[in-house]
Amino acid sequence: MIVLSKPSPYLMVALGPSESPIVPKHLYDGVDVAAPPGPPLHIGTGPFILKEWVRGSHAVLERNPNYWDKPKPYLDRVIIRFMPDAAARAAAFEAGDLDLGGSAPVPLSDLARYKDHPKLAVDTRSFAYTGAQHQIFFNLDTPVLKNKKVREAIAHSLDLDAIVETVFYGQAKVSPSPVSVALTPWYDPAVQARKFDPALANKLLDEAGQPRGANGMRFPVRLLINPFIDGRLAEFVRQSLRRVGIDATTQNLEFGAYVKNVYTDRSFDLTIESLTNVFDPTVGVQRGYWSKNFRIGLPFSNSANYSNPEVDRLLEAAAIEIDPAKRKTMFSQFQRIVHEDIPSVDLISPLEIIIANKRIRNYAPGAEGLGANFADVHFVD
Repeated sequence: MIVLSKPSPYLMVALGPSESPIVPKHLYDGVDVAAPPGPPLHIGTGPFILKEWVRGSHAVLERNPNYWDKPKPYLDRVIIRFMPDAAARAAAFEAGDLDLGGSAPVPLSDLARYKDHPKLAVDTRSFAYTGAQHQIFFNLDTPVLKNKKVREAIAHSLDLDAIVETVFYGQAKVSPSPVSVALTPWYDPAVQARKFDPALANKLLDEAGQPRGANGMRFPVRLLINPFIDGRLAEFVRQSLRRVGIDATTQNLEFGAYVKNVYTDRSFDLTIESLTNVFDPTVGVQRGYWSKNFRIGLPFSNSANYSNPEVDRLLEAAAIEIDPAKRKTMFSQFQRIVHEDIPSVDLISPLEIIIANKRIRNYAPGAEGLGANFADVHFVD
């Protein structure tokens, strides 16, 4: 039994196994949840049993003979290989050593030839449990970025369609709202991207009192990017900003340093982030725009230090509103206010790219994508 102090309209959706796995109370009592437990504690009620785990190499899952939904699972064994190098993954697929991979398992530049592969299929979809979204957050504590005209100019300097085609090879959708287009129940299509208009961007910057200097630049900014995002996006943004006279310099940081720079030290002016929306705006979107979630040292929170009392009210009301129609209205109002305020420039929603052996069935049957439990996965002749 779960007893709540307030209504939680998203709770039932949150109970998918990839989001809310069942764990054994008799083993987890007293365990520090901040410290990842070792393999002996990795047990549950799923279709497979963890038999081997070599950190950085692979994990072996074997069929659970006591699984509640017999005769599932259909597979006897699943071997998960940890391969950070995209070229190595591509070679393994070509050699037949891999049957399934997600989250763009091969370089996007190579994707076209896999679509004609005799033994491999390319699956491109958006999954609500990911709610993928890439956006630029402004550090609103940076003096020059406090001027809304400057932020608006930056938005007009970016060609989102070109980002989709050149950086993501067409494997993304323009997603101009703080709620990703992947969250179709909540995304408001009335929120449209600001048009790509460098002339207007230059005009706005002039009006903001930021003239070009002798070197053609108006002012410098520090541009960071989450290292899990394709670094070419940062280069695209950097060049776009320089064309309108904003001298953007980029830093390539490893993940820990990136998180510290943005969320603890706040040593950035713009950051390209990927705050995945997951399955509900209260869970995945609110954290980036709720003023009470500006907390030094808290990763993936309100990095902009954005504060709007009406936005706070809408987010807090939607979090406990049980009428879906009323929630949708609240989230639409939220999206329109944020789009007008410009604490961020929402860019694109990358597609979830899966490469699969053509003989595999039911590997991603629902909203969780490859995060589902694989009980239904099987091969056909």
